[in-house]
Amino acid sequence: MRSEIKNGPKFHKFVRKTRDWPEFFRQFFRLATPFWKGETRWTAYGLTAGLIVLTIAQVVIPVAINFWSEGFFDALEQRSWDLFLELTGVLGLIIAANVAIVTLHLRVKRRLQVSWRTWLTDRVVGEWMTTGRQYEVSSLPGEHDNPDGRIAEDVRIATEYAIDLAHSLFFCTLLLISFTKILWSRSGPPEIRIGDIELWIPGHLVWIAIIYAASGAFIAWWLGRPLVGAANRRQMWEANFRFGLAHARENAMPIALLRGEPDERRNLLGLFDGAADAWNKQTYALTRLFAFTSFWSVVSQVFPVMIAAPRYIAHTISLGVLMQTAQAFQQMVAALSWPIDNLARAAEWRASSERVLGLHEALNCIVERIPREKDAAIQIHLGSRPALEFCQVAITDPEGGLLIEPFDLEIKAGERVLISGDHAAAQAMCKVVAGLWPWGRGEIITPNDDEIFFLPQHSYLPIGPLNGAVCYPSPPLFCDLDEIARSLRAVGLEALVERSAESGNWADILTLEEQQRVGFARLLLRRPRWVFIQEAVDVLDREVRGAMMDLILRELPDSTIITIGHHRDLAAYHSRRVVLSRTNGTVTVEERPAENGIGAEDNSPALL
Repeated sequence: MRSEIKNGPKFHKFVRKTRDWPEFFRQFFRLATPFWKGETRWTAYGLTAGLIVLTIAQVVIPVAINFWSEGFFDALEQRSWDLFLELTGVLGLIIAANVAIVTLHLRVKRRLQVSWRTWLTDRVVGEWMTTGRQYEVSSLPGEHDNPDGRIAEDVRIATEYAIDLAHSLFFCTLLLISFTKILWSRSGPPEIRIGDIELWIPGHLVWIAIIYAASGAFIAWWLGRPLVGAANRRQMWEANFRFGLAHARENAMPIALLRGEPDERRNLLGLFDGAADAWNKQTYALTRLFAFTSFWSVVSQVFPVMIAAPRYIAHTISLGVLMQTAQAFQQMVAALSWPIDNLARAAEWRASSERVLGLHEALNCIVERIPREKDAAIQIHLGSRPALEFCQVAITDPEGGLLIEPFDLEIKAGERVLISGDHAAAQAMCKVVAGLWPWGRGEIITPNDDEIFFLPQHSYLPIGPLNGAVCYPSPPLFCDLDEIARSLRAVGLEALVERSAESGNWADILTLEEQQRVGFARLLLRRPRWVFIQEAVDVLDREVRGAMMDLILRELPDSTIITIGHHRDLAAYHSRRVVLSRTNGTVTVEERPAENGIGAEDNSPALL
């Protein structure tokens, strides 16, 4: 059924990923800038203000060095020992100030980066891990795969690089303003003679620097256009490769038992080949850009001196003015060359930001695509009595295709009901009751005396202490250790009682049967009035399955038990039986006598 979600016109607007830069900036700032508006705003304001002040102080240093250079080289030209010693002492003060400013700036900038990343991670994780969205997002079309990688890596790049780029842009802007004034004042007379032609160009060195930097920026932009797409492809393949490795690690035992290592190696190396191919394409894009920037960096070191040298040769300026002019020209070009120096980093930042935006939009699309109209969604309400009621419930796919025909069903408190037959339809019923599948029509009225406890097909065991896994989703401190021990003994896990405080990845440590037993221990610990067992006993052998069902009936005699199961022996533990039969592409719901057992008349290939 999940594959049916991926089709349909409702999702076309989400699949679109192309954004121009203005639209990208608008979407990114809408997602990330509330960091400066919410509860974190005072921390954000303080760190941002500190970063701005320290950036201004950073600009003062090269300006001071520029004026120091004029005096220092003039002292060398004049062979003045006293002035040389004086300027050497001034240089020491400039160096000390620079060390203090750079060190403090680094601490403030990194504090701002981690604070912003923490806030954005909290926001995206909150959107992802809530009301089943972490499950639903995998059903949507579009480029939002590997949410774990997007949250762990792409959020980091999106926030860290955004501050790095913003800081460097602000620094270069201040640098440009400061050295434009210096270079303008050192450009000499506005008359420029080229042969017999005399031109009036005030501040001509400034205009030469602008033309020089602009031409370099345009060439770098043209050469670096493929970088955004190349960076995005590489990050996608890298994330797929990491996910494949993690998936193989999590399933190490079944792979070993099935001798599936050759196939896994082939799959993993295929994913790595994709990552390597994406790396090579990014390398090709970077090669052209780096070839130009390496040429540009060398030329930029000598070009300013060559521009100012004729005036020095003509004895119109001193050596100090020559060096000051050359440095000012170099600093101005460096500031104007910000696009050249940061194009590759900006491409990587945008690629990661697009991946974060893709996940954010997918999670919000889940909310938007849930039908709100009464006739287009299954309505779930809390009832006034202890009963679970299905009132003319018809279950559809997200595009309206009928999956389960309209049916009525009432389950009263204390009853034992077995749901069997079509596997996919049974899963859909469970998701509807859990609120994970709103598509369809009708109304479900939930019992007023307690929430429904769902025992899933495979028990989820979080990494950490075993008592935390048994107590999940409540914190371990909320559970009595003696009750945890009693529950483990009741389900036949006496050997684990002494290890209840031990931490580990219990999904790897315990066998599948032991994991299921932990799920039943969790059930006994919570002792709910309503229990929905989602094929949790089907993976157990007959003896263990019978022992677990006997335990539930004995320990929870007053609880309502609703079981999805496909084994004949389960009928003996239930007083009612609901059969889901597939005919002509849709499923009908009918109740049959429990005493007949589950036989071939159920028309279910899942029956064992």
